[in-house]
Amino acid sequence: MEQLTLLTTASIFGVVVLMLVTIVFIIAQLKRDNSVMDSAYGPIYALAYWATWWLTDAPTGVPLLIGGIVTAWALRLGVRIGRKNWGKPEDARYAAWRDAWTERGQLYFVVRSYLQVNLLQGIIIFVVAAPLWLALALKTIPLSTLLVVGVFVSLGGLLYEAVADWQLDRFIARKKAGTESAMLMTRGLFRYSRRPNYFGESLVWWGLALIVLSTGLSSWFVLASPLLITYILTRVTGPMLENIFLEKYPEAYRTYMRTTNYLIPGPPKT
Repeated sequence: MEQLTLLTTASIFGVVVLMLVTIVFIIAQLKRDNSVMDSAYGPIYALAYWATWWLTDAPTGVPLLIGGIVTAWALRLGVRIGRKNWGKPEDARYAAWRDAWTERGQLYFVVRSYLQVNLLQGIIIFVVAAPLWLALALKTIPLSTLLVVGVFVSLGGLLYEAVADWQLDRFIARKKAGTESAMLMTRGLFRYSRRPNYFGESLVWWGLALIVLSTGLSSWFVLASPLLITYILTRVTGPMLENIFLEKYPEAYRTYMRTTNYLIPGPPKT
């Protein structure tokens, strides 16, 4: 019965995610802007969570706490990216893909966009959100030390990520206003790691995984969530940004790389 409940909850969550990424795809085609998916990425987690919570008649208590954490995370991320992209043309990455894919025909572009931009991210969302639908499938989540640790890790990660993004946004604003002379953001949390926002992001999902593991659930799949998000942040998106900075500020960024940890905060190296 527990396996059936888990399968049912996972299926409902997956179908909701599929519907949401498809809706985003349609909006993106109407706007001729595939980067719409970036703004929708975070909110899809929260919408899928609450829709599944309602459809499965999941219990209150800890599931509501988890929902609050993921909603705060999703709203912050969605608003930040939405404000960043508002009124701007399609992101350069998606624009480059549009040019390359359109050369092979409009149908190819539409299918490739759905598969690579929307459906692929939908699959990533489903895997990363494993602690969410696993928690909804559990009848009870008793209070325990590990659960409290998980909550503090998630909330701490959310706060750390938010502060890092705030510091970075202020630095960028000063650069645009001409009041900032530094080439690179190396102060604040960025003094202790080059990607403090990524560190906070990974903590959010490690904490949620700990909450589910506190129940004694033997499903290994819950660890796929923090492992996947950590892999993406350290092996996919992170290196892309590092290469951009290395091309733009070769000497300064190499020095920053030598003296500052990539992800986990630590004292600057000499």
